[in-house]
Amino acid sequence: MSDQDLPTYLRGHSLSRAEQSSALGATLLRLCQSTTADGRFSPEELAALRQWLADADSARMPAARYLRSIVEKVLADGTITPEEYKAVYRAVESILPIDERLQATAARQEAEAADEAAARAASSERGQRILGVPMTTGPWAGLIVALLTLLAVIWLTR
Repeated sequence: MSDQDLPTYLRGHSLSRAEQSSALGATLLRLCQSTTADGRFSPEELAALRQWLADADSARMPAARYLRSIVEKVLADGTITPEEYKAVYRAVESILPIDERLQATAARQEAEAADEAAARAASSERGQRILGVPMTTGPWAGLIVALLTLLAVIWLTR
């Protein structure tokens, strides 16, 4: 069984109680909680995490080592895609203690659902329009049938 097959709390990189009680661990916990609060990971939050990882370079916490490896991988090509932001969010989510992780997961799922709903709304707004009126599949089919009927009537009455 690979490390990725294990639940996040068994992968060996979540913050332990002892790490949470240390100054570095408590700071990391607060940073991770604030970055996962809205369910999204922004460039500013990535910069703050990167700065903390640089400042706490000597931290021997498995959580810090794990986050450092993910952030370095994401930043390696110099371009950060939306999928890479999601990967960093999930990495941050995975180091949180279980209660905070559940909150972060719920916030992420809420944000993803909102993004999907917005994308659906935007795609339906970009749909076909006739005289400024959006056309969905049903009206299109009716319009085509009506035009074919009109053409048939014209053809037959000549």
